[in-house]
Parts: sequence; C-alpha cells; structure tokens
Amino acid sequence: MGSRSARQQGALASWNDERGFGFITVDDPRGTNGAGNSNGNRNGESVFAHISAFPRRDTRPTPGERVSFVVEHTNEGKVRARTIRYLSASGRPLRTKRRKPGTMSYVVLATFIVAIGILTTIGALPWLFAALYLVMSIITYALYASDKKAAQTKQWRVTESALLGLGLFGGWPGAILAQQRLRHKTHKPLFRQAFWGTVVLNILVFAILTTALREPMLNLVRLILDVTST
Repeated sequence: MGSRSARQQGALASWNDERGFGFITVDDPRGTNGAGNSNGNRNGESVFAHISAFPRRDTRPTPGERVSFVVEHTNEGKVRARTIRYLSASGRPLRTKRRKPGTMSYVVLATFIVAIGILTTIGALPWLFAALYLVMSIITYALYASDKKAAQTKQWRVTESALLGLGLFGGWPGAILAQQRLRHKTHKPLFRQAFWGTVVLNILVFAILTTALREPMLNLVRLILDVTST
C-alpha cells in the first residue's frame, strides 16, 4: 500500500456509527474552487475513513468535525484516510483524552472470576462449573481471533449470533478478553448491547443454579410444564 506523506485537511461529511466508517470531504488548501491541489486531490473529493484510523477518545466521530489526515492507496486501488487527527475551528490539532479501553469489562470479569473461585474453593460450587466456563472461554476466544483474521483477509466470517451464543453458554469471560486484547467487536453498539445482555442472562442463570433460588425456580418450571402439558 502506498500513501502520500503530506497531511491534508477536511471535514467529516458523513458517519455510520453502527458500521464504524464515514467519508471526509477534502479541503482545497489553495482555495482554487475545484482545481487540483499539490497532492492531486480536488476540492470536495470524498475520502473513506474507518474508525481504526481515528485517535481514541470518549466520544465517537461526528459529521462536521474538522480533521487532518494522510491519504493512503490500498492494493485494490482504493483511497482512504489514515492517522486521522481532530482539528479545532482554527485548524489546530485537538488533544484527545485517551481512554482506558474496557475498564468496566475487566472489572466485571475480575469480580466473576473471584466469586467463582471462592465458591469452588469452599465447596459451594462443583468444580465442573469452573471447568465449563474455562473451556467455553477458550473456544470463544479462539473464534473471536479467527473472526478478526477473517475480517482482515476478507474470508468467511463467524456469525455474530454464534459469538453471542457462545457467550450466553459460558464463554463470555473469553469474549471479554478477546474483545479487549484483539480490539475486535468493540465498536458496534448493537452487538455490544446484545453481548452484555447475554452476560447478564448467563450470570442470572448461574446465580439461580448455585443459590437457594434453585429449588423455587425448578418448582416453578415444573409447574409451568405441568400446566402446558394438560
């Protein structure tokens, strides 16, 4: 892939937050009303911009924001922006406060590991539960890694429903590690919401099966089955 070393400026014309990309309208620094600039671009040209090219900050990119960037040509002959920086209205680079990614995810993960470790140690929980979470987490992590590689090489992807299903059945600790370490599936709001829904549901079922709530819930299930069968 080749790129032009000179940085250019423009405004984010559109942004699809769910898919994590948008387009930047390029400025003409010479003000030639559409004539080509020194880098070969024309005023008003749109350049593809992926979320991975933006610096990390607490808020997502917003249409209308001023940015600077370097133009890159891919092997497929496409043009996209890289090393994007946010600019102030005066054109000066803005400092972006780097956030610590996944802090709350790690807190949830650490709390669960400590809890399941204590319950297993004192004998309140069969070790098979911990083993199941470990095995499912390893499988889930491996599939996240495989899906990320497939996305980069444009191969067959692992479906989101499969990733969510693995998380629901105990693989969510591995999913959290994969999301944060591989930086995969962390930018799609709908997937993130569905993922945390599976985590909550899994923990709820886990709590029911390992506490005094188990017998009342099992009796309720039996009652429902008896009613529906008659």
